[in-house]
Parts: sequence; C-alpha cells; structure tokens
Amino acid sequence: MPYTYKQPKIVKYIVAGLTLAGFALNPSLRAQTTEVFFVGARASQTILYYQASNILNGGTITANISPTNSTVRDYTGTIAGQSSLGTVTIHFSLLGGIEGLQDLANQNSESTAGGLNLAPTVAVSSASPGAVGLPVSPFTVLGPTLVVPYAFIKYPSAALLSDVTNLTQRQAAYLEGAAGTVPISFFGGTSTNPIYLVARNTASAVRTEIDANIYFTGTISTWVTNSGGLPIPDPLGALGGQTSGSNVRAQVKAIGNAIGTVAASDISSDTPLAYEGVPFAITNVENGSYPLWGYENYYLNSGNGAPSAAQYQVITNLFSAVTNANFQTNSSLFIGNFAPLSGLQVTRSTDGGPITLLNN
Repeated sequence: MPYTYKQPKIVKYIVAGLTLAGFALNPSLRAQTTEVFFVGARASQTILYYQASNILNGGTITANISPTNSTVRDYTGTIAGQSSLGTVTIHFSLLGGIEGLQDLANQNSESTAGGLNLAPTVAVSSASPGAVGLPVSPFTVLGPTLVVPYAFIKYPSAALLSDVTNLTQRQAAYLEGAAGTVPISFFGGTSTNPIYLVARNTASAVRTEIDANIYFTGTISTWVTNSGGLPIPDPLGALGGQTSGSNVRAQVKAIGNAIGTVAASDISSDTPLAYEGVPFAITNVENGSYPLWGYENYYLNSGNGAPSAAQYQVITNLFSAVTNANFQTNSSLFIGNFAPLSGLQVTRSTDGGPITLLNN
C-alpha cells in the first residue's frame, strides 16, 4: 500500500515561551505530564518532527518553535489509547549528534523552546559514542532507526570545479588536511587556483562520520568568508566549522572553488561528488558500493538520567513511527535523503568500518 501523508488533527504554532508557561509555573501540572527531551542530530530533524506530530494523535497538538533556532521546538498533545501518559511533551534541541551524546552522557541541561532548562532523555546520533571517545557502557542503544548518507558537495555553477567530479579516499583525506594550499588540478580540474573545504563543526556527527569513512585523523583545514567575501581559514581553527548543512552550502556558494561536507538531506540543489568512482545514490548506499554513511541510533542513559517507564513508552512510540518500513520506502521526506533499513543489503559494525554483505 503506498504511503499516505498523515495530517495531524490540529497543529497550532505559537510564540516560544508561551506553550509550557503553565507547566513551568505550576509543578502540580507538570507532574501530570510525560516529558521527553531529544537532543542531537540535525540530519533527520524533518523525520522526527513529522512523526512526533503523528504519534500525538489523541487530540489537539501544540507545536512551539524557538524564534532563534528552528531545531529547538516542542510538541505537546496526547497519544490515543495511552491515557496513562497524560499530556505528552516531546522536546527537541537538535544542535548536532556529537553535542547530543556529550550532553546526554553528562546530563547537561539544554534550553527548550518553551524556556525550560532540562537534562536530555535521548540523544539521536549517526556517530557512536566510541567514535568520539565516550565510554559505551553508560548507554542503552535503541536502533538503528535509519541510514544517514553523507556527501562532498560543490556549487553547481562553480566554473573552476567543473572537471572535479570524484574524490578518492586519499584525495578526500588530503583535502581535509591541506585545503587552501592544494591546487584544483590535484583533484581532476585544470585550474592551479587553490581548492577550499567547508566542513561541519565538531558538534556534528557529519564531521565525525565523514572523517571515519575517509580515515582522516589529522587537523582539519576548514574555511569561511570574511566581510569582503574572501576565503579565510576558520578563526576557530580545527574546532571550527558550520553549525548546519545550509550554512555549509552558503559558504560553498560564496567561495566558489570550495567543497563542502553534508548529510544527504542537506545536499539540496548542490552537486554531490562521486566517491571512489561511485556516484551518490541511495541504491549505491544500499548495495554497499557508496561507503559514506552511518547508522542513526537513539541513545539512552542506563544509569543516571535513564528514562522512566512512561518516557520510554513515548520514545518507543516515536521509534516505531520512524522505523516503519512503509514510511521509510514511500515518504517524500525520506526518499533520496536516507536509506531505508529494509533496502539495506550490507552492514558494518563500526563507524566508517568495513562493509560486508548481510547474511553472508
């Protein structure tokens, strides 16, 4: 049966800070709610918001979006047939998969769209804790939820990069460490002008996973533009980078002869480069020939900060909605941006590690 868009019954958008004011001021009201706080990856944000609205199908849904950061938002409503949960609020602060893992592990409070400061319940990440030096033992893993592909992109009208269509593993690793000092001709072009890199920041799983997939362990050279529109090394050095894929695209366009790193959901109208001679395509992720990808998982604390039974029930509701095979293979939000679990013919056990056939 084809996937059909499911419109939540009523979704009301209001100014940040108003929706949860009653809960913040009246503890007895807050005690009657189930609140779950998702932090982490931006790549799958549209999937999370859509399915959060869909599981809150018991009546009116209030969506509260921060006016300063659209990835910080709350959805409040009820879940049909699960009255014991009371009023359910699902908070999101999707500032990056790595930052999410760190905040969950340390129970660092984050701000919600409604102005609360809460410790996270769940970290959404396509990078594993071990990939960023966090111990694995404190976490319980729920997943995978989906497969996040990554890509190196260029601006379609970048004339100097017209002949740069592919990166080998060695070229990609060299680019990350020596951008701004290497001529475009090293990457298949004809120009002797330098090529630049625009990377995501260290809070992002995109940064970690691309590095793992191309086996880059050096000091990254990422670039931005100055007030005059000229490329300069990121003032934060190796700790720098862009906070979102849209910011990467903006800098790639502004510089021109630059390559950026994004999740597939942020390619937009830019041109993805082939990797090791294989073009980016979801089918190539599924068959194992395009290796730039990672599994997204939900990470929960198993000790301090572990979810209550009610919170876990909400989490598994959202997990089931996101992993629904019919949704993953038919939703326009999913197709082209992520690889569905049901289509994956390969597997890997570590971030950027060897890819093997399933059931082989």
